[in-house]
Amino acid sequence: MRKFIAVYIDLENVAGILNLDKMLQDIILEEDKEDPEEYVFAVKFACGNTNSISKLREQLINHNFDIREAPHISGKKNRADLIISLNAFEKLYLEKPSIDRFVFVTRDSDFSVIMDLLRKYGKEVWLITQADDAQRPIFTSCTDNIMELPQLQKTASRKEKKTAKPRKDSLAAGEKRPPLEEEGESAKDKTAEELFKRVLVSLDPSEEHQLTVIANKMRQLDKSFKIKNTGYKKMTNLAKEFEKKGWFKAIKNKEGHMMIIDLDVAR
Repeated sequence: MRKFIAVYIDLENVAGILNLDKMLQDIILEEDKEDPEEYVFAVKFACGNTNSISKLREQLINHNFDIREAPHISGKKNRADLIISLNAFEKLYLEKPSIDRFVFVTRDSDFSVIMDLLRKYGKEVWLITQADDAQRPIFTSCTDNIMELPQLQKTASRKEKKTAKPRKDSLAAGEKRPPLEEEGESAKDKTAEELFKRVLVSLDPSEEHQLTVIANKMRQLDKSFKIKNTGYKKMTNLAKEFEKKGWFKAIKNKEGHMMIIDLDVAR
């Protein structure tokens, strides 16, 4: 089953702080349905003035966003809110494609008008905004879900860079370098572990979770990921490794599917 998602970014408010890669992943991970779904970002639209676009342009291009410039009129507020709202209403009216969920990334309360309208027509509406705006009644009254804006990580200071330990590429005396295929497999194992951790920390610890659903979310985060190309070969082997480390307990349900219970990601 596919779910079609539209993402609208108001660059005027978020361009300098938004981590776009993490935000798109968080939208997928926030989904709590147990039935495996494929999430398709059918509409990716970003709007703002020249300065706000430049701060995020590379990330937007890498994710194939449509970029629309909205210059300030007479030194006042630009028209990004109007342009985005009209685009969203057009998608609602034409239904080509038919969007299941509209996601707005903004701090601007003017968007509450289009968000409220979309919900009246049965569409799911999410808002991604800063923490201090998440509880504003004007937003909570017109959305189905509100997520906190993922922040860009601060770059290391000059002092941190100087004291950082250099990478150790040389081999110790008598040590043999592993074959290239083993090195590649090791890198894929690390990718599998990081993806697995990323999904685990997004889950509700009080619930039971099917391993196949977790695997589906991992593939959504990284479309190139295939467990068979790693040293683990199967998701059950990867799960057992994490179970040994105390992340959770694994059991089988009546259908024979592996379930994860007693999740503990506080490590």
